[in-house]
Amino acid sequence: MAEISFNQKLFDVCPTGMLAIDSDVCIRWMNPALEAMLDLTGDELIGKDKKTLPVNLHALFDETDMLHLSLNGDGERWLQREVRDVVDGDNTQLRLHFYQDISQQIMAQRESDDLRRQVEDLTITDELTGMSNRRATIQAISAQVTRSRRYGNLLTLGAMRLTHPEGEDRPLPDTSVLVMTQYLRERLRWADVIGRYEDQLFLLVMPETAKDDGENLLQQIVNECRGGALEGLGENPVPDLQIGVAEWMKGDDSQRLIKRAIESI
Repeated sequence: MAEISFNQKLFDVCPTGMLAIDSDVCIRWMNPALEAMLDLTGDELIGKDKKTLPVNLHALFDETDMLHLSLNGDGERWLQREVRDVVDGDNTQLRLHFYQDISQQIMAQRESDDLRRQVEDLTITDELTGMSNRRATIQAISAQVTRSRRYGNLLTLGAMRLTHPEGEDRPLPDTSVLVMTQYLRERLRWADVIGRYEDQLFLLVMPETAKDDGENLLQQIVNECRGGALEGLGENPVPDLQIGVAEWMKGDDSQRLIKRAIESI
């Protein structure tokens, strides 16, 4: 195998990992920095191509921005890669791959994402309104469905969608949502549970309530809000309210009941 004729000493001391691939898509040279990143010696790679290298090292020949390698016995490596075309002193065309090891950054981001998901899983209150979030709302519905299955109790689930008076595509300001949810808290009965299922979609769990009674209650709330019951909005718009209700039936689980309530809006 011919030696590369550029100043190899310069690249040997470079802290950036470097790999040279020739026109035959064969590894021609690599520097010590890349050997350390891969925990492999040049003797194990130089002169090899995809046919003669293990499958887990085939990504060395790719030219993507990120190189992800699974190394036997030493976990995983993530290397950020840049590729340049060069011609060496013998007028040989080469593709130079430059690598920075970002494995620690990737692992730190993964750990951060895992912790964030764990916190989200443990959180049961909505950040803006302070009421039950989606997870807690589903849990409350599931508990009431289990009770109705066991004792045959009435159970109605209401759905209320808040929309901007100038169009459903426009988001409501936080103040409008907060004023509305505070009114709902004061207006509903102590046994009822209200939760923020989506940004502007709220579910109301009404135990011991028939469908007609639940629908009447929600319609009263709609009429009161249209009649000026909401205070503290200032210049913020009064939300338009769309309602729907579904009564628990035998065979319903929580997801089926939620689906029917939302579809009834």
